[in-house]
Amino acid sequence: MGVGLVTLSMLLGLGVLGWAGERRYHFVQRFNANSGPVVAKVDSRGPSFLADGERALSEGELEKAQGDFDKASVLLDRNPRVLLDLAFVAAAKADVPWLKLRLLPADAKVEARTARAQLDESAEVARRAANDATAVAPTDPQALRAVLDSLRIAGDRDAARTHSTAVTATEAQPQTAYALAMVDLAQPSPPWAAVVERLRVAAAGEGGAGRARAALVYALAKSGDFDGAKGELAKLDALPRPYPLQPELHAFVFAGAPAPVVVAAMPSSTAAGTVAPSAVAPTGVPAGATGGSEPGHESPHTALETAAKAIGHRDFDRAEQIYQGILTGNPNDSQAVAGLGDVASARGNSSGAITAYRRATTMNPSYLPAWLGLADTEWASGDRTAAARVYKDVLNRFPEGTYPGYVTRRAAGE
Repeated sequence: MGVGLVTLSMLLGLGVLGWAGERRYHFVQRFNANSGPVVAKVDSRGPSFLADGERALSEGELEKAQGDFDKASVLLDRNPRVLLDLAFVAAAKADVPWLKLRLLPADAKVEARTARAQLDESAEVARRAANDATAVAPTDPQALRAVLDSLRIAGDRDAARTHSTAVTATEAQPQTAYALAMVDLAQPSPPWAAVVERLRVAAAGEGGAGRARAALVYALAKSGDFDGAKGELAKLDALPRPYPLQPELHAFVFAGAPAPVVVAAMPSSTAAGTVAPSAVAPTGVPAGATGGSEPGHESPHTALETAAKAIGHRDFDRAEQIYQGILTGNPNDSQAVAGLGDVASARGNSSGAITAYRRATTMNPSYLPAWLGLADTEWASGDRTAAARVYKDVLNRFPEGTYPGYVTRRAAGE
């Protein structure tokens, strides 16, 4: 009897334990089933943030891209794609002060110090991001390219050149072409032809970012191809989102371009197109300049030279004030009006430049710089048909030798 009771008790205990175990099993299953979708829902946002960030990066929205990649990194910890994207955006942001230091005039010491500080900070961020990417994807070509970018941005030219061999297998890709071109561009004596060719490949495949095209504008100008630089600058101006260095690029290109031959204004009785040899002023000297000045007053000649120097130093406000001051005393001064066109052009305001140049040609149809400014701006802005008409006007109005050789080619639509 006692044994039976003990046995019965044990069976009942085992039954209770079995029932409790089964209940716990079903509870855990239901908990996992209920909690599973919640986890999946949170994690699914990671790829979405990645896609949004990559789209923003391709359009030049660097801060938005950074924000999206930071969010993705929280949800997708140590994900190779996230780390690569973080390296890409870090390099793109660092390239702004990197290129700016090369665009600034020698006397812009305060701006240079600021840009240098920004570059030093950005270079460290790019270095850490590249190291993080290679830690999870040490043989990935994109990670190797991120390291190449970080070395060049940090100023380690020798290490960058050595490392460049690791990415040459993907040289045909726009991103790699850009990285290799920038390593060459950082050298004391860049191979300009190779740099320009690679940057053209990169610019054609970068979408609306503008990073490669900005470097291409700089490379073309440095190599002496100012017409090509102006053409690429017009394409950069046409992007939906302005590149951060737009004003600096305009100032660099237009201040460095060789001044056209300037023809002095002729009396109204002189027939257009019959310029006397003595009317041609030396390159870079404003036409119609007067010698001397009244005591206590700056002569128009000196004022025009001062304004031109201000444009070269990127002091556009000062240049504009000088030209406006000249026009206050003489509203019909075509050189000052054309100077306002130069200011507008340097600021990237093509429509304002065209308006000013047209006004100057109306006021003085014999002032060649205004005609060239009008035609060059229309050409650079992409309106080749309108530009060709103005170039033809130059051919008809002025004798051969007083205008640059490209006028004849462009008048023919070449």
